Amino acid sequence: MTTIIRKAEPKDAKFIRNVAVISFHDTYETIIPEEVQDSFLNKFYNEDTLQNRISATPFVVLEREGEILGFANFIELDKGKSELSAFYLLPDEKLKGYGTRILEEGIHLFNLPLPMFVNVEAENESALTFYLRKGFVEFERFDDDFYGYKLPTVRLHLTHNVEEDER
Repeated sequence: MTTIIRKAEPKDAKFIRNVAVISFHDTYETIIPEEVQDSFLNKFYNEDTLQNRISATPFVVLEREGEILGFANFIELDKGKSELSAFYLLPDEKLKGYGTRILEEGIHLFNLPLPMFVNVEAENESALTFYLRKGFVEFERFDDDFYGYKLPTVRLHLTHNVEEDER
């Protein structure tokens, strides 16, 4: 079964939403109250908002035989910087190398500048481990106001290409 990483299209919005809802609830089940999760998902992962994000920002999907298994959304910041604003993979697809592929191919597909920043909830240990293994380093820690819920957050940044760490 071949997997591909491609630029997202507006028609992918409902499938991206599905991945976001499943992944977000799986990841944050014990970290963020469910009603806070649902408020976030309904605001930022409804189909209209997703279609706009797909059209306006660098957005890639991981697809296998027509099924979207994961995605990443990037933002180009000013002065040669970028941010990984969303990165989700279905729970059953984790630890198979897909996360690395999505990150690498997303950076190259859109020729994204480094440094690249990402915010990770401090209790999301699997995500922190992933980013640190890919060469991201801690930039700062802060408390994020996530829909009225205090969320300890770590901001990381990457200053070199991911594949350089793979050698």
